Amino acid sequence: MAFYSAKRPEKTLTPDAALARMEHFCAYRERCPKEVRQKLKELGISAADAEQIFEVLRDDGFFNEERFALAYAGGKFRINHWGRVRIRQELRMRDIAPDLIQKALESIDEAAYLGLLQQLLEKKRIQYKNDGQMREKTAASLLRSGFEQELVFKYL
Repeated sequence: MAFYSAKRPEKTLTPDAALARMEHFCAYRERCPKEVRQKLKELGISAADAEQIFEVLRDDGFFNEERFALAYAGGKFRINHWGRVRIRQELRMRDIAPDLIQKALESIDEAAYLGLLQQLLEKKRIQYKNDGQMREKTAASLLRSGFEQELVFKYL
């Protein structure tokens, strides 16, 4: 079909419209500065306008690196059952400051962390109970989830 264009021509956003879209983007869930900059780039905003919008969003509290790190670590631990190793790795990929990563990991309750590790360990033991490589598969699964190697083998 020669008359049909698969890609629509993109409209250029005014700085005010871009700011409104970015406010909605940041208000939807916690965002890190890297995600905000990436979204501004995707919207095709000029570098000067993008930097100005970024500063306005940061000053108005639409995103905060510390708040993001704490929410991300807590959510990934509670919902996705990730260990500290994986959470640390993911936060590093998002260019979060090392001191904020440490603070976020310290916010995870130690008793809840060990309890989750034991719960996942029992779940994997049941899953692999008739398998000759139960120990190896269980350990590999927990290591992939981001739990520390010392803890996995201590409780295994």
